[in-house]
Amino acid sequence: MANRSYLYTRHIGAEVEFRDIAEWNSDIPLAHLILVGANPTPCKSAIWTVDEKIAIEGDASETRPVFLAFLEWLTPQVDSGFATSASEAREYLMREDRQGEKFHLELGEIYELEGLDLPEMESETETNAVLAEEVFLDVKRVIHTEGSTIDSFEHEQLRGISDWQQQLGCYFTHVVYFNLG
Repeated sequence: MANRSYLYTRHIGAEVEFRDIAEWNSDIPLAHLILVGANPTPCKSAIWTVDEKIAIEGDASETRPVFLAFLEWLTPQVDSGFATSASEAREYLMREDRQGEKFHLELGEIYELEGLDLPEMESETETNAVLAEEVFLDVKRVIHTEGSTIDSFEHEQLRGISDWQQQLGCYFTHVVYFNLG
């Protein structure tokens, strides 16, 4: 089994509460962290039936526009292949049926891959919520700074990216292994 991070939109009060957005194999990509980075809150998993909070939710009304602006800002600075990925991501994230109030990130399988027990998973979720906010705030700062470039990032995770197309994790789909809606 491939251990993945899963990203959903959460539609509060809707008949179908979760809608599939993305999955990423064996890691938590920066795209997922950015999209839960506004007011990231550890929460119960929608996949795992455990008491520990091993998922993160963030405010989509803040992160979606920042992420879309980030793709626009980033595209002319990286190789031409990224433009196609950015365009497909933008199109998917703007779909009317994916406009939930929250982004919901499931991390249990990634933690399982790391061999963590449930209390460790919950602790790691808190750490990842802090990381998501840090990355989101650095992206937001940089894209709103006149004349900024990729070299303007301060966060080590963002500064360490050598292949934006591969490492950002900008792959969105309505077909994920754990379909929640």
